[in-house]
Amino acid sequence: MKKVVLALGLAAMLAGPALAQEMDFATVDTDGNGQISMDEATAAGWGWSEEEFKAADADGSGGLNEEEFAAAAGE
Repeated sequence: MKKVVLALGLAAMLAGPALAQEMDFATVDTDGNGQISMDEATAAGWGWSEEEFKAADADGSGGLNEEEFAAAAGE
């Protein structure tokens, strides 16, 4: 039983980054400037490469606004 609980706990920890992608815009935009930077995305657990982030940044501003965030999150 202890092994099952330990395995479930480990699985929950490893799933953290995937679950972080479901956060809302305000949670990920930690500095509140209306843009999600690559650093904020990484801190939230997104496993994106710099190229993927730049592709999601449709207006080329260097950060994701709410519309770009929603599109990238599949909302």
